[in-house]
Amino acid sequence: MFRKDILTPIGIILGFAVIFFAIYLAGGYDSFLVFISFSSFIIVFGGLFASLFVGFGAKEVGSMLKVLHTTFRRKEVPIQDFINNLVQLARTSRVDGMIKGLERERERTADPFIQKGLRLVIDGYEEDMIRKIMEMDIRAMEKRHARGQQLITKAGELSPAWGMIGTIVGLVLMLQQLDSPGELGPAIAVALITTFYGVITANLVFIPIANKLVLLTEEEVFLKEVVIDALISIRNNEGPTILKDKLQMFLTESSTQEPMIIDDYAGEGAHEQK
Repeated sequence: MFRKDILTPIGIILGFAVIFFAIYLAGGYDSFLVFISFSSFIIVFGGLFASLFVGFGAKEVGSMLKVLHTTFRRKEVPIQDFINNLVQLARTSRVDGMIKGLERERERTADPFIQKGLRLVIDGYEEDMIRKIMEMDIRAMEKRHARGQQLITKAGELSPAWGMIGTIVGLVLMLQQLDSPGELGPAIAVALITTFYGVITANLVFIPIANKLVLLTEEEVFLKEVVIDALISIRNNEGPTILKDKLQMFLTESSTQEPMIIDDYAGEGAHEQK
C-alpha cells in the first residue's frame, strides 16, 4: 500500500512560510519583491545541476528527480500484519510440508526478497548459507540506496557554494557602480539574495530529504532482517508460536501499534517494486 507522506511537504512549506512571514513583518508586502531575483535563481540552480552533471552524470541526476518525487509517496507496511504473514508461512510449512506448502506460498507472494528466501529454504540450504545470501542482497540494496542518498547530500553541499559564487559575481558587478552610491544598496541586496537561495535550498530541502532517506533505508533493512530470521526459523522447523514470540522481540511497543513506512526510491528489491 502506498500513501502520500504529507509531513515532508508540510515541513518544507512551513519553513518557507516562516521565512517569508518574517520578511513580511519586517518590511511589508513590498519587501517580497526584494527577494525575487531571476539571475540569482539561474546561478544557484543552474550551477548546482551543472556540478551534479559533472560529478555524477545525466542518468544519476535524472534518478535524483525520481528520488525527490518518491520521498513524498512511500510504501506503508503495517508491521504487525507483516509479522503475521511470516508466522503464517511457518504454519503452512508445518501443516502442508516445507516443500509443497512453501512452494505454494512462494508463488503467491509478490515480495521478491521473501520469494528468494523461500526458494533457499525449499532447496535445503544450510542456515549459515541462507543468512549469507540474504544479507548479500541487503548489502546490494544499501549500495543502491546510498547512491541516491549521496546525490541528494551532495546537492545540499553544493547549493550554498553556488550561492556564494553568485554573491561574488554580484559584488564584482557592484564594485563597478562605486561612482553611483545610490545604487550600492540594491546591488548588495541582490548579491546576498543568491546566498539566501543556496542556503535555504540546502537546509530546507536537500539535507532534510537526505536524512530521511537514510532513515528509510534503515527501516527497510530492519524488515529484511526480520524476514531472514523468520525464514531461518522455518528452515529449522520451529513452530509458528515460537516464531511469533521471536519476531515480537524485534519490536518496541510503539512500533507494533504504528505502520512502518519504507521507501521506494532506488533500484529493485524486496520493498522497492510498485
